[in-house]
Amino acid sequence: MPSNAPSTRTETVPWQVRPTPAGPVPVYILQFDAAGRLTSPRSLEALVDAAADATDVVLVSHGWNNDWAAATSRYDRFFDRLEDVVRSQGPPPDRPYRPVYAGVHWPSTALVMPWERGPDIAGGGDGLAGELAPELAALEDDLGPERTAELRAVLADPDAGEAGCARAAEILAGLPRAEDADDDADGGAGGDAGAREEPAGSEELLALWADARRRLAPPAVKPGGIIEEDQAVAGPEAAGFLNPLELLRGGVRLATVRQMKDRAGRVGSAGVADAVRRLTAPADGRPGARLHLVGHSYGCRVVLSAVAHGAAPATDVDSVLLLQPALSAWAFAPDVGGHPGGYRVAFDRVRLPILSTFSAHDMPLTRVFHLAMRRASDLGEAEIAGRPPSRFAALGGFGPQGLGAEAATLAPMPDVGGAYPFGAGYAGAAHEIVGVDGTWCIPGHGEVESVQTAWALLSQVRAPETA
Repeated sequence: MPSNAPSTRTETVPWQVRPTPAGPVPVYILQFDAAGRLTSPRSLEALVDAAADATDVVLVSHGWNNDWAAATSRYDRFFDRLEDVVRSQGPPPDRPYRPVYAGVHWPSTALVMPWERGPDIAGGGDGLAGELAPELAALEDDLGPERTAELRAVLADPDAGEAGCARAAEILAGLPRAEDADDDADGGAGGDAGAREEPAGSEELLALWADARRRLAPPAVKPGGIIEEDQAVAGPEAAGFLNPLELLRGGVRLATVRQMKDRAGRVGSAGVADAVRRLTAPADGRPGARLHLVGHSYGCRVVLSAVAHGAAPATDVDSVLLLQPALSAWAFAPDVGGHPGGYRVAFDRVRLPILSTFSAHDMPLTRVFHLAMRRASDLGEAEIAGRPPSRFAALGGFGPQGLGAEAATLAPMPDVGGAYPFGAGYAGAAHEIVGVDGTWCIPGHGEVESVQTAWALLSQVRAPETA
């Protein structure tokens, strides 16, 4: 079925009940379609009811390329680690602790099961069209069946050549931009909507694809023994020739990266934002539970768009934990080309400093993300190096940028029991966001369910009201 169709999964309320050190804790899964529409209303109603008697609600969103099984497995692992550190470090020492857990499930994956594919893409013998069938299935949500069929025909042609690349770029240039999706450093939610970039034209897309392909191509090799060691032998792509099939393959995959960026913002602003406002509203005149938001990868965009879009929550979100966020490192900066970063407004809507991990081992966010997000005018900025390569560099690859004293960096990421810059006994200055260098304990983009990340969340949960 198309991933933007309402879910037909049976709604289990709650999804599970976990035995924890704090007693039985229900877990609710909120499902959204590609347009951000809630497809599990009973789960949200039950979550809001449960939150009225809870002290803390932990709401987690997965990132890109997580189907139902992968997303719920991630949540299980993360909640396992959270309960491990509660056992070893204890719940909040100065108040009751009765948590409720929730997870967001949104159609983030370009991978579909064989029985979900139409007969026109079920076979694998039609060249790139077969190889990229999952990406085509995801893109069809926004391209529509007619233009997707045109793109599939181009990809199925082994002799597509330069003309095929140009036609594919023309088709993909028509991908709509999500109306409410943020644009990170370029405004969007909480920023200057008039400053958003215009969609790239087909010629710009081709230039971006070609530049990305050159930058991500394997490095030149040294033959050794025949010529001097410092005279590297470059491959044909480094010498200026680009294989059209490789250009097509990379272009389609980069298109899905941008597509899922927009979708994550749309799910957050159109759907999850309502859940956040309901969960932060006082219940029957009593203070509501503290709301703790956790996102991974594009899930960080989901939770931040929910906080930053539209009217402010009734009461502040208590904390936000961003695990390897796939968004611009300048998304919180006060000035990005004359306007504020797209998520800067979150500083006024979250009680504690936002925690955001980054890792040098995160290859997608240190080497690829900024190549997919930039414009043709940014080609000269996209250097792959240890420093932020451009204003589209990922927060999860390089940490927060452009903030001065509003940001702090913890290097390395504290181990379990280590101090975070809030709470009793912390003598440092107040910060709005804390970049946490997890290089030592985050070995890859998806490897974020650990006792260290769970301790980061528990540190936020344990922070006193005066933090």
